[in-house]
Amino acid sequence: MSDVTTKLIPTPAELERMHVLYRQGGAERKMAPHAIYAEENCPHGCGQRMQAIDFRVEAYGPAVHDPLVRAWWADTGFAGRCPKCGGWIHFTIRGKRAITADEADQLPKLPDDWHTQAIIL
Repeated sequence: MSDVTTKLIPTPAELERMHVLYRQGGAERKMAPHAIYAEENCPHGCGQRMQAIDFRVEAYGPAVHDPLVRAWWADTGFAGRCPKCGGWIHFTIRGKRAITADEADQLPKLPDDWHTQAIIL
C-alpha cells in the first residue's frame, strides 16, 4: 500500500475568510499584536532581523496599547521605526513594508523605544 499525500491549497477566497475570522477573534479578545513575516529583514534593506515580532504594546499602558490593538485588528496596522536604520515601517497582520515619514504620519505609531520592549527574532 502506498502513502499518498494530498496537499490542499486554500483558494484566495478561503484565505480571505480565514483572515477575516482571525481578525474578528483577535479584535473580540483584544489580543496584543504579534506577527511572523515571510520576509525576515527590515524592508529598508539594512539587515535588521525582524521576521517574528511580539510588539509587547501592553508595556506602555492603555493609552498606547488600546489604539494600537484596535488598529492592528482593523487591518490598518501601525508605523514604527527600524531599530537599526531608523526607517519607517508599516507593520500589519499580512506584512511589513518601508514607508515614508509622510505615510507614517497617517498611521498610528509605535513608541520611539518600542524595540526595547518588543521581542524581535
